Amino acid sequence: MTTTTAKESVTNGIRSKVSFRPKPKDPILVCGLPGSGYVGKLGVDHLITTFKAKRMVEYQCDSFPPQVNVKEDGRVEPLRAEVYYAPTGQANDLLVFTADAQPTTSEGEYELSEMVVKLGKSYGVNTVYTLAAYITGAFSKMPRVFGAATSVNLLESLTKSGVLLMKEGGITGMNGLMVGMAALNGMEGICLLGETSGYVIDAGASQSVLEALSKLLKLKIDVSSLKARAEETQNVISQLQKMTEQGREQAGPEKREPQPGYIS
Repeated sequence: MTTTTAKESVTNGIRSKVSFRPKPKDPILVCGLPGSGYVGKLGVDHLITTFKAKRMVEYQCDSFPPQVNVKEDGRVEPLRAEVYYAPTGQANDLLVFTADAQPTTSEGEYELSEMVVKLGKSYGVNTVYTLAAYITGAFSKMPRVFGAATSVNLLESLTKSGVLLMKEGGITGMNGLMVGMAALNGMEGICLLGETSGYVIDAGASQSVLEALSKLLKLKIDVSSLKARAEETQNVISQLQKMTEQGREQAGPEKREPQPGYIS
């Protein structure tokens, strides 16, 4: 059930417009912003399409990159971030957050992250899931999924679902920040990262992440269309690998200068 309203407001350079206020069932907030391989972005876009989600809130930020999007018919639109309501018909409904771009300033990232997390909390969200990329610099036919979380219990659920735990490093941008923001607001958070080279838009990594999300939430997600796109990605990767090998063969044996065994 939804309640229709129309409300606009401006806070810290972020203009928000509420289209309607849903009444979700035990909602989960799932977030995916543009980044390496578009792993998170492709994943949440697929959720929006699959569950016929409706946009409930739109944000426009002064800290977005100075550009507009050009549509197929030549029209231009400003960059925006959006939260969608996705009724799943299963145990949990979804609130899905994505954007055309991430803010270009740290302040913008923090402000938008906090605004979206608090929105989720106002609807009863207890756990925030973010989808991101785990960059390896190498191509993989079967991308693994890595994870990090805000509690031991969530880490245990990750390992039981076949997700590999991150043991070091950092998760940059809003795909990482929103997990930390969830903890600061008394909520739980999980980041699922699909293994990707970082060189191409990687639908295969997005598929792997959604399959992991499906296991964690016990939520049925039809990934057939994404699987087809992943196969196209794999064809592109195979062509790139062949071109690389041909280039090496034409170049002949590589001459290397002696290198020291340390870096000073």
